[in-house]
Amino acid sequence: MGKHKHTVVRARSAMLTGALLVGVCLGVLVSEKLYLVTQEADLPEGAIAAVRSRKLEVSSGSGGSGVMPRFTGKPRSELEGILQRVAPKGEVLIAISNFDLIGDGELLMWLECIQRIDGLTNWLVVAIDAELAAYCKEHGINHYYRPVVIPDSQKDTGSNHAISAMKYEIIREFVSLGWDVLLSDVDIVTLENPFDHLYRDSDVEGMTDGFDPNSAYGEIYGIDDATMGWSRYAQGTRHMAFNSGLFYIKANNRTIDLLTRIADRLGKEAEWDQSVWNEFIFFLSHGDYKSPQVVPRVMDYMKFMNTKVLFKTVRHMPRAQQPKPVMVVSPALMPCVGLG
Repeated sequence: MGKHKHTVVRARSAMLTGALLVGVCLGVLVSEKLYLVTQEADLPEGAIAAVRSRKLEVSSGSGGSGVMPRFTGKPRSELEGILQRVAPKGEVLIAISNFDLIGDGELLMWLECIQRIDGLTNWLVVAIDAELAAYCKEHGINHYYRPVVIPDSQKDTGSNHAISAMKYEIIREFVSLGWDVLLSDVDIVTLENPFDHLYRDSDVEGMTDGFDPNSAYGEIYGIDDATMGWSRYAQGTRHMAFNSGLFYIKANNRTIDLLTRIADRLGKEAEWDQSVWNEFIFFLSHGDYKSPQVVPRVMDYMKFMNTKVLFKTVRHMPRAQQPKPVMVVSPALMPCVGLG
């Protein structure tokens, strides 16, 4: 009898403990809800929407990436209609150009190369003046007419730099619609379908100005300051910059922030767009400054090849050992059918 009573007491104690734990959990949830409602009550309407949006991001497990959805219904703009037709899978290769680059042959070579590649149909010329738009229409070239007004900050930097400064604003229009963009300057030769060589696991995949594994992919370096005594040694990391003439960028909130910041800076200051591009990608958050926190990936420097790799390394290799790049800078000295 005593043993039975002891068992009943233990069971009742376990039930009470369980009920207490459930009550504590419910109390925490209710308190948190009341706290959030109280916090939102003190916020302006726009901020409340932002807070709720952030809660939704966290609860959905998106990690804040905010991937931009693509609209598949009736296009809401001319660009959206063109992209739905030319790049229905959501990624597009673009070159931004004016009519001058027809005259010097660079855009014609860019077009000749990509049109030779089987299966590469999701490409587009962004014509920034009426003359090029008319030329593209006459010759049946995929194009989007997007006239630009060069800001005062870029008017004395030369036409190429001025166009480069404007491209971030243009690319932002594409990614805001949900399309991932592979941007190629017109001085780049395409030998294989570049979409077959992308990883798509990062916000930005960029061609490097590096010329070997250390300079392209990164290295640890050291300094020695004897005046510091026992702490004389220190280490750092470094790599060569991403080339702003060839990169693949995903459509999400981080990349829109990145492009917005660059476009804003270049619209106000006469800086080289490549320097600003690398600053916002790689400079660390500090103090009151928070970086766009995009995740970068460097492209294989032997597949997406810069001129230094081509002329200082590959050109001097036996022909049988020369790697065939996917995309390479320097069309004036190399036909798009190969390196020879």
